[in-house]
Amino acid sequence: MTLAAFPDSTFLPLHSSDRAAERLIRERVADAVSRALGDGRLLAPGSHDEDRVRAIIDDEVTAHDRRAVTTNSPLLLDADAVRRRLFDSVFGLGILQPLMADPAVEEIIVNGPLRIFTIRDGHKQQVDGLYFESDDELRQLIKRVVSSAGRRLDEASPMVDVRLRDGSRLNAVISPASTRWTSVTIRKFLLRVQSLDQLVELGALSSAGAEFLDAAVQAGLNILVSGPTGSGKTTLLNALGASIVGLEERVVTVEEVPELMLDRRLPDCVALQVRGKNVEGIGEITIRDLVRNALRMRPTRIIVGEVRGAEALDMLMAMNTGHEGSLTTIHGNSPRDALDRLATLAMMADERLGGDELVRMVSRTIELVVQLRANARSGQRRVASIFEVTGVDAGVISGHEIFGLEHGRLVFKGRPPRCLERIAAHGVDYTLPLGASAEGLA
Repeated sequence: MTLAAFPDSTFLPLHSSDRAAERLIRERVADAVSRALGDGRLLAPGSHDEDRVRAIIDDEVTAHDRRAVTTNSPLLLDADAVRRRLFDSVFGLGILQPLMADPAVEEIIVNGPLRIFTIRDGHKQQVDGLYFESDDELRQLIKRVVSSAGRRLDEASPMVDVRLRDGSRLNAVISPASTRWTSVTIRKFLLRVQSLDQLVELGALSSAGAEFLDAAVQAGLNILVSGPTGSGKTTLLNALGASIVGLEERVVTVEEVPELMLDRRLPDCVALQVRGKNVEGIGEITIRDLVRNALRMRPTRIIVGEVRGAEALDMLMAMNTGHEGSLTTIHGNSPRDALDRLATLAMMADERLGGDELVRMVSRTIELVVQLRANARSGQRRVASIFEVTGVDAGVISGHEIFGLEHGRLVFKGRPPRCLERIAAHGVDYTLPLGASAEGLA
């Protein structure tokens, strides 16, 4: 066979006879690769290195079948598939690589060696016939992948969150942080939506809601995107960012794991990302460090992928100091929950501001909350509410819905938002959807 043309990664159940043979061949391949390349070269392989590994694998598979003939042992039933898996065990994600190559798979969940799940179109299902021989095999695979990203995974550092080369996000937990098995979650990087219009096409947003959000972004309103895990917060943030126009705009994005693609689409955009501690326990760069540094880069807007801690205070202060039109996301089940949580997170900062003061700061800073919802049965992700913040009433952040769900459709609620004056003042051409109540989601 041609060495440079191993078969594509396609998941098929492994024959039991091939499984035992593959285990022995893998050990021989690992030794041969280590002698030929050295472990260091595997962290950043070139095309020549990959060709050498393919040659080693082909030699070992061929040698195995020769030995099988001479000893009257069974030949490999699917030698090409064995070659593919062996190559993936060196440079890819081993038996998980076919799932990574499947465009329909959004997420991969591994609960120990025997339970592997995928999420397709929002639905979770267990993958039959796919498993690791042992937890140690799974753990060693993940350690290799993590080390190639410059991170570590061991007893001293049993949790890790890294970005893979294709942009996917891998989280792994081993003992002693986990009670028994190695746990792995991979959220694949699937940038299927790049604009609000595409969200409308997918049925996640009404056209009237999209027009309003586009006008709000252009007018420089500070927007908080709220929703549970997997509801599409980053996707919506990408779409909102695409509405930022003009060479006068300078945008700085801050993320723990890079998922936004705005630096590739906006004319003046800088992407910053968190860095964890190195082996010596130093060199950490936090979200808060990046937000503070972003303020020194003369941005017109700052976009934080997600606020989870004390950086909430820095984000609020940035929005209040000439960076109108900034965007961020937060975990929340409703707009009011999201606003309350933002104030609570800001309390975690060393500045130790009072709760009442932070509530007032949130009410003066955040102008819109876009609430997302994911349907567990259908897998449908959609905008459930567009909420305008109006102030503080009896110590509680007040506001009202501009758009909300009625009978499964996102409709204009009929109450003119206060931000219309801001939109008009920025010269944005926008008209209230007074006749939009019939529009919505299918």
